Amino acid sequence: MFQERKVIILTGANSATEKAVLALTIPPQHKIEISKLDLSSFTSIKSFAQGLLTRDSTLPLNLLILNAATIKSTLSKTEDNFETTFQTNHFSYFLLIHLLLDRIIWTSEQQQQRADPFISRIIFVSSSLHKQSEGHKNFESLDVENLDGSKGYDGLLFYRHSKLMQMLCFNQLNKILEREAKEKVSLIAIEPGFIPQTDLSRESAIYIKLLMKFILPLAPFARTPEQGGMVIVYASTSPDLEKQSGLYINKCCKVDKASEDSYKEDLQKNLVEY
Repeated sequence: MFQERKVIILTGANSATEKAVLALTIPPQHKIEISKLDLSSFTSIKSFAQGLLTRDSTLPLNLLILNAATIKSTLSKTEDNFETTFQTNHFSYFLLIHLLLDRIIWTSEQQQQRADPFISRIIFVSSSLHKQSEGHKNFESLDVENLDGSKGYDGLLFYRHSKLMQMLCFNQLNKILEREAKEKVSLIAIEPGFIPQTDLSRESAIYIKLLMKFILPLAPFARTPEQGGMVIVYASTSPDLEKQSGLYINKCCKVDKASEDSYKEDLQKNLVEY
């Protein structure tokens, strides 16, 4: 897969991304580009996908990593009038997949003609939080009638439920692709573990930001960005996962199970229809 020249496109056009890229040692045959993409805007997603698809009709798309996420302290809406957490963490993922799927499948078909065993992969960066609430005394089931927060809003609960919705639709999409594009797209979900140093709390209260930056990284259950990144790299490149789809990989790079709810057929179909 990585013998040929590869173009890696990072979506996060800011100074932190540019600084991180400059610190990398990039082999001369490869290239990293930084592109603007705002998952809280359907217009931005469509513009990004259109630009990617029209720049070169023969540009392969081997790997799509869906890593961006947010959690909000207070209820907010996007320009598309959806609750921000659900749109950023869930709806936008599937819009982007919808827009790029034909190119992803085409890439696998081209590789199969060259007897390349690697089929294109779509990596969902999930979270163990989507299943931790099961059985908890304060557990609240996903309410599809309250996706806009009109019946009440809790930032952490909406984050958990956005990740549950992601896995519900992940499992349903995998069934569709297994039926209609078997061995042309591999869907893999991963949980990188709890990584306080990420920018997930960027819109939280100041005390949460301080807690995430200075206290929680010292917790025994906390993981570093490098450790979380290793799970993404494994899911993206490991030959052990070739021609497998619908897998859920835990923070130890082992095949695991998502939440029990995420495998329920009725919930999957209801959300797809929604």
